[in-house]
Amino acid sequence: MSESKSLSDMAPKRRRMMDMVLALGGLKEEAVIPLSKVSEEIANLKTELEPLAAEILAFPDAYFEQFLEATESSDIISRIADRGLLKQAISHLQEAVSIRDTESTRGLLTSINTRSETLEGTDDIEEIDTAVDIDSLLSPVSELITQIETVITGYETNAKSAAEEASSELETLVASISEAVSGIQDDPASALDALQKLGTKTRYGPFLRTTAQVKRGIREGRIDETRALQLVSENIMLELRRGVIIFILGKMGSRTVLEISHLMNARSSDIQTAIVSMIQRGEVEMVGLDEDAPVFSRVLEAIPASTLVFKRILQQLNGMGKSLEGDTKSSVVDSVKRMEPLLGRLQKIGQYDETVLAESMNNLRETVDQATEAVLQSSPADSSEDLRLLVSAGLEAFARFRLKITLEKGPNLVSGTNVYGEKLDPEVYERMMSSYLDNELERGTILILIRELGAMTAKDLGEKTSIPKNRILQHLLRMKRDELLTSPGESHGYLLYDVPRTPTEAELTIETASSLALQLTEASSEFESLLQDLKAEDIGKVANALETLSKGRDTLIKITIEGNVVGEDILTGIEEKIRSAVSLAYRTRAKIPSTRPKVTLDDLAEVDVPSVLDEYKAMMGYAPLLGFGTIDWNLSKCLGCKSCEISCPEDAIELKPVVEVSKFFDISDEELDSLPVNRALFYRTVKGLAAQKPVGDIVLTDDSPGFGTVEVDLWLCVACRTCVRRCPGPDEGALELELKWNLPEVVRQITSQN
Repeated sequence: MSESKSLSDMAPKRRRMMDMVLALGGLKEEAVIPLSKVSEEIANLKTELEPLAAEILAFPDAYFEQFLEATESSDIISRIADRGLLKQAISHLQEAVSIRDTESTRGLLTSINTRSETLEGTDDIEEIDTAVDIDSLLSPVSELITQIETVITGYETNAKSAAEEASSELETLVASISEAVSGIQDDPASALDALQKLGTKTRYGPFLRTTAQVKRGIREGRIDETRALQLVSENIMLELRRGVIIFILGKMGSRTVLEISHLMNARSSDIQTAIVSMIQRGEVEMVGLDEDAPVFSRVLEAIPASTLVFKRILQQLNGMGKSLEGDTKSSVVDSVKRMEPLLGRLQKIGQYDETVLAESMNNLRETVDQATEAVLQSSPADSSEDLRLLVSAGLEAFARFRLKITLEKGPNLVSGTNVYGEKLDPEVYERMMSSYLDNELERGTILILIRELGAMTAKDLGEKTSIPKNRILQHLLRMKRDELLTSPGESHGYLLYDVPRTPTEAELTIETASSLALQLTEASSEFESLLQDLKAEDIGKVANALETLSKGRDTLIKITIEGNVVGEDILTGIEEKIRSAVSLAYRTRAKIPSTRPKVTLDDLAEVDVPSVLDEYKAMMGYAPLLGFGTIDWNLSKCLGCKSCEISCPEDAIELKPVVEVSKFFDISDEELDSLPVNRALFYRTVKGLAAQKPVGDIVLTDDSPGFGTVEVDLWLCVACRTCVRRCPGPDEGALELELKWNLPEVVRQITSQN
């Protein structure tokens, strides 16, 4: 291996990794802030937070008092018909009450419980009149599609208006960034301060964290002026560029790379690089094409239910078109052609106000469901009895068509032959169809129960049906993959499953409010608890709790009941206080890095990766992606080919020209049998010629592939497993990685280089 480098010559990545290992071990005393300084910073933070904390902690209760009054005066809860949504809202509020029991939260829980109990007495499933004419059933489809198209056009118009409003803000932001960048060469530290202030407008977490790290490194003297210039010019600017991209996609809608580069006044190659990395991070995804150019959007937390419902309706109409003839078929095909581009437009919009679309979408879904039922009920009298039973069981329309086609085409494979001249054995066909029919019948039963009774868990379905629990879970997973079901949340530790539904304004309001009631209760409770005995390692948790409260406030301000924003005065008054508290927490966290006391090497032995990352995350608010491990080398499987050395991306492994002859005698006959013949013969010859077992090693004068000893520099190794994968040795190869932070060895490597 090459000679050890001095600290000043060490690669920046290695230097940062070394600093963190030393800090984790408490071995770098000069990097650890004195306890007196830590106590002073903690005391300052508590003093600055105290006048803000009381109002921040009080705002959720004050808001939900007004929210409860608004729901009672408007009677909005009585308009909710989605039992699954009610069940999930009840679950959220019950958990919130268990954490902090307030009159407003309990009152909201009582109202929703009452509505849920009322819906339990709804009538049984209505049967469809099979004599209804299919053409008359499908007649409203064209008008409903037109209504939906109008709504989607309105969405696009609103998105365009919002983009125009955001464009002036973006222009100011881009101009300010350009001005700050112009001073990087002369004073990178001042440019970093200016960029940090601008970056807060994007609220992009990776940028804020990276900026805090670099500023701390400059302040502590670990980053010199040359390195600071490089970091600000490259790393900081890349993260800021990503933040601006998120700003554009969030406020101005989906865009192509060229559109983003034009808006940011940046090179398209830089934007392309940033987009690729953001796709890898799971922040951005491609949602369509603009001619030949990919269109990118922010990754949504959840696909809007209306988009899924629209997709399902489209699938149903596609299946229906295959079973119809004449003018009716032409009408269905025309509807499909109109709906396909509308689905693409919905996907490009991303998130939207589903309540505007609710009435038209629900009417279209009901119309297509009824038409589907009618088509199936009009099957010839000699149709399969199983199909008739499936229809009566209320199988989901799309699944029924798949089954109907199978039942129609299957007998042809028994009586005739396929394109290869093969004929299906009748007994095999009977077994296949029996299993297939059972599966479809069970899935149909599950779907109709969920559709009529609301979201249900696997446990609920097991109690209401005679289907074995393992088969219920298999069906649920299959239907979830086919996008016939969604997962709206949990109930008493079990995952809930529901059919895609388009929520009304009332349903969306209650769903959002109940979810936020739980989030805000958890965050405020944690914030209050941490403030009572604030420690350095808790600052990251304080910042996270305040971020949750801030984002919750931002969502609550968008909730309206009968056109009025609920608790607007409360939400407006608390906004600046929460943001100030978040800023204070982040600022203090940047001043206090790890403060673990110094320990001995023996205390650090064999600490595994997860516990170290969790502890570091608690201190700093995030977990860095680092890899350290111990590479075990097995001579009996090594071919001396140098594949590991050649493939190592970090130059951490080398085949040394040293032959450990004594280890030849420890290789068993079984291990020799697994080696290539020539290699095994060499070992056997050495063992046979030796008068006694050698003690020393043989040092070769030159590199000699085929012979030598593999050595690993634990400091350079980042546990990527490239050497393990590339090793061509027998069985699983001559190298094995144990993912452990072998800190004593790593620290010895570091201190020897120091």
